[in-house]
Amino acid sequence: MHRGEGIGTIAGPAPPLPPGIDRRLLMERRIQRLERLLTRRNAWLALSALAVISVVFAVALRDVRVDYDFEKFFPNDDPELDRYLAFRERFGFDNDFLLIGIEGAEGVFRNDLLIKADSLAARLERLPLVMKVVTPTRLNEPIVTPLGVFERPYLRVGADSLLALDSARIWSDPRVREAFFSKDGKAMLLAMNAQPGLSKEKCDLLLADVRDALVQVGLPDARLAGRIIGQDHYIVTMVREMVLFLSCSIALLAVFLWFGFRSIHGVIVPIAVVGLAILWQVGFMTVLGKPIGILTMLLPTILFVVGMSDVVHILECYLDEIRAGVPRIRAIAVTYHEVGLPTFLTAVTSGIGFATLGTASIPPLQEFGFYTAIGVLVAFGLAFTLLPALLVLTDPRKLLPRSDRGSPLDGRLQNLFRWTLRHRRGILVGFAAVSVLGIVGASRIQVNNHLLEDLPDNDPMKQGFLWFERSFGGVRPFEMEFEAVGAESVWEVKALREIEKVQDHADSVYGVDAINSPVTVMRSLNKAFNGGDASFYTLPADSAENARMARRAKLVGKQLLGAVVTDDGQRARLSGRMVDEGGRVHKGRNEVMDRFIASNVDTGIVRVHQTGMAYLIDRNNATLSTQLVRGMGLAILLTALIMLWFFRDWRMVLVALIPNLVPLLFIAGVMGFTGIELKVSTAIIFSIAFGIAEDDTIHMLAALRQNLREGLSPAFALRRTYSRTGKAVTVTNIMLVSGFIALMLSDFSSIRYMGILITSTLAFAFVAELLLLPALVTALMRPERKG
Repeated sequence: MHRGEGIGTIAGPAPPLPPGIDRRLLMERRIQRLERLLTRRNAWLALSALAVISVVFAVALRDVRVDYDFEKFFPNDDPELDRYLAFRERFGFDNDFLLIGIEGAEGVFRNDLLIKADSLAARLERLPLVMKVVTPTRLNEPIVTPLGVFERPYLRVGADSLLALDSARIWSDPRVREAFFSKDGKAMLLAMNAQPGLSKEKCDLLLADVRDALVQVGLPDARLAGRIIGQDHYIVTMVREMVLFLSCSIALLAVFLWFGFRSIHGVIVPIAVVGLAILWQVGFMTVLGKPIGILTMLLPTILFVVGMSDVVHILECYLDEIRAGVPRIRAIAVTYHEVGLPTFLTAVTSGIGFATLGTASIPPLQEFGFYTAIGVLVAFGLAFTLLPALLVLTDPRKLLPRSDRGSPLDGRLQNLFRWTLRHRRGILVGFAAVSVLGIVGASRIQVNNHLLEDLPDNDPMKQGFLWFERSFGGVRPFEMEFEAVGAESVWEVKALREIEKVQDHADSVYGVDAINSPVTVMRSLNKAFNGGDASFYTLPADSAENARMARRAKLVGKQLLGAVVTDDGQRARLSGRMVDEGGRVHKGRNEVMDRFIASNVDTGIVRVHQTGMAYLIDRNNATLSTQLVRGMGLAILLTALIMLWFFRDWRMVLVALIPNLVPLLFIAGVMGFTGIELKVSTAIIFSIAFGIAEDDTIHMLAALRQNLREGLSPAFALRRTYSRTGKAVTVTNIMLVSGFIALMLSDFSSIRYMGILITSTLAFAFVAELLLLPALVTALMRPERKG
């Protein structure tokens, strides 16, 4: 085979040059232009400008905020969101509450315990950020007599002789019993409603006041549940883990940088470049007023790991030129000429991988993709400004090891290359089998989500959450809205009968406890109009009687259970709580509920809609896989077009894509066969892994293209690419995997799974890079025979 044979078939057609201009001469002119820019004066100017920008962003970090709000995971393109927001305007927030659970080993119907609970309610009601406190010690039962309406306390606190009577009366009233007491009578509940939409700072103040009140009344061990306590716990954990992840990543990468470059400066320079990119990105978000959330908390770690890849490729190429005896400035210019365009393409393709997360309808996912994509481009910009400035001012001998005995990878990569060529058919068959198994496994993946799935079972907050579920039938909110369409109002008996059908189904089939609705109000009114007799806790049988009670509903209905009907009587609310069994289970129950309503409820009288925070999150996760598949398809298409533009050969597009798609099929298969469910945290690993893994493929193929254009034979060009660029790919992949290993230390199960899955995907992608890519090149890029 002659030198240069088959160049066009592999390297792609070179762009036409003006007559009389040699390609090597053109390349030399470009390198010389770069050399003229690489002066000490320009280096100091660049460092000064970068320092000013860094100071601005560093000062901005004083205002950095951390936030975790379930509502931000609502789908922003779902019409159900508009329905929910209108519902919330009418009836108030469904998640701005704090549940306080009080336990009594011998039962809660003891005066000493009830006095403490009542004192707690009194203290909480005086807090400025509290709207309402509902407790059985302050709940009155209305009784309507010919002489007027009287109120009788459900619990006459302080009267020991009446406790047995009061407790028996409560136990005969399912509305009060289910809402405030556990089934064994050893726990009771206080419900505190805070002002809607409190900021994180105000939530912290309120939580501190609540905990202080608990201590003051002698109930320091009371259990808490709700958005206020959940947000505080999540944010404290997020801040701790963000520092942990970044610290572990820096430590692990420093170790591998030392083994890769074996010099102090070889460790400090890359970390400085990538660290500055993180400072800029977090500072930029802070300037825009964006807080760090559950997903963007990963941004510093991801940027540190991903940004390191390009820096290592640049340094490896630069040091190879230095080892070859090329002067410092010339070596820098040659390096950036050779790896400049490939590095730019890796930044673009990585950015595309992250940016396509914006196709999902979840705002935190959109922000994560957008800001991570910007961060990748920022890291690229610093690799082409800060890094060359540092290289100009740094003696290259400080970047080289004191004793350069060669890399132990050199011989091993050569042996692996020869083995790969000998077994290329078996490699292709093996990866094809993995792809088929991956597709089969991917078909088994199920979409699911839980409200507190992130927390481990031994977490105090998770244990408290499970205690509330065992004792009070759960804390997951359930909301439905009814609209009177064939009745003058929801208080009409025919409307109430239809609502009652839905309520009974929600209670007996769906599993909703502590239900509050117009039906419960009317049942309570019927009981009140009949002297408090528990046997009358039903809807009135007579329409005229029902109408008479409905006119009195405004008098006592809101006192009983709060606002469940709008002032005009056209809309009503059914609310309750239930055990969180996962979005997949609730989706099935919603389908059963919809079928029940369609066949049993007269929607010509009342229209029925399920709504609420939990319902919206479930709906969004149910369509999550479709959204992300669409985003991945877009990322693959855009990457393919970029590769086609760069290589001008459709076969090179296949070579560039296949080694990075097979790992995605592999990890999808692993998820399906091991039962790992698809949710926001596990779904984004595909876009992250594809965007990162594509970088090394581009560097490998760009180096092959460059070697071919220098006139090397295809076989020797591939061998040289494998031994030279393959070494940098090996180093960067080891660092990538080690960087994401830190995520496995997370207390959040979603982040831990993310660390496991991304690490596994990148490790498999690295194997595909060294085995599958050269096998594909030799199979698809056979040199043309000369006629």
